[in-house]
Amino acid sequence: MSKSTNFLGGVLIGTIIGGLAGILMAPESGKDTIKKLKDLSEDFADNVKDFSSEAMEQVGTYKENLEEKVETLSSKVSEKVGTLKDQLEDKLEEAKGTIKEAMDELDEEAVEEEDDNAV
Repeated sequence: MSKSTNFLGGVLIGTIIGGLAGILMAPESGKDTIKKLKDLSEDFADNVKDFSSEAMEQVGTYKENLEEKVETLSSKVSEKVGTLKDQLEDKLEEAKGTIKEAMDELDEEAVEEEDDNAV
């Protein structure tokens, strides 16, 4: 979790504990205490909404950052694979050329050998 999320969580918990302690220790009538508890629950609900909004914003930010990093990495991998593929194709063509030259030389030597044996 980030520092701001931890801070908001601490504020939320501190608000709840402080509010409950203040209400329950205050020398007031039951009606006033119930009203204060109701107000405190509304504040708590607002704090939870704020906290969840902040958390969702951070999740969205993390998601966007992760998507960008994955896209960048994917692009780099694709580029590298393409380069390696091109290099491999070049080497393969070079090997084919070398093999063809060697086969042509063997054919020429075989023809020369036949000519020498025929004479």
